[in-house]
Amino acid sequence: MAEITQSPSSPEDTFTSRKVLRHRLEQIGWVVVGLMLVVGVGSTINRMVFMAHAMAEPGSAYNAFDIRYVELPWASWLHLLPALLIALTGPTQFMRQVRKRYRGWHRLAGRIYLIAGLIGAVTGFVIGGLNPFMGLDGPGFNEAMATLVFSSLVIWVLLSAYSAARRRNFALHREWMVRSWALMMAIATERILLGIFSATTDVSMAVLFGTTFWMAGAINMTAAEVWINLTRTPGKGQVHWKDLDARS
Repeated sequence: MAEITQSPSSPEDTFTSRKVLRHRLEQIGWVVVGLMLVVGVGSTINRMVFMAHAMAEPGSAYNAFDIRYVELPWASWLHLLPALLIALTGPTQFMRQVRKRYRGWHRLAGRIYLIAGLIGAVTGFVIGGLNPFMGLDGPGFNEAMATLVFSSLVIWVLLSAYSAARRRNFALHREWMVRSWALMMAIATERILLGIFSATTDVSMAVLFGTTFWMAGAINMTAAEVWINLTRTPGKGQVHWKDLDARS
């Protein structure tokens, strides 16, 4: 009986399959980014409205989650306002046509994004790392450690992105920027996960809050690394992955 064998895939077939996968994932990715922006911006605006009411009505009683924001107004506003700047400037950093046609805006928006991200990471640690709503000696320790780790990672990847840009290694700069966006959008993923688990389980918010923070960070960073590896090109960013795909 003759043995049936399959010929190995040619390099051209492999490239074509990766090309299709890249474009499909890009389309899905922008839909997901849009969803995360809606959730993240909505949550930020809701918290800003809360802060405005709290400032207008001093002395009101608040729950354990909200009281941290009221007691740390400077950290709260320096966390919320940068969050809006990140949401406004972040997506444009990954729009190829914007980078090519409006380089001045790309650089300005990148600097705003960088500074807002650094401020947001530090103030986020002050709120969630030093003042978790369930206390450092209770379930809040989980939230505090998650905040510490991800705030530190945000600072690291942002400074790495800036350093790569200064060295004009734009391929490496792009990869660090993708990681930074994934990390800073993890808060939106966390809110989505929190809503799902709150609606489908009886696990307390004290346990869920820190746990979903870890989960969101892991999900977003995994997605970022998959995308980076699928779109990595040779050199220092002289050729974009879309340029390579267009030549095939």
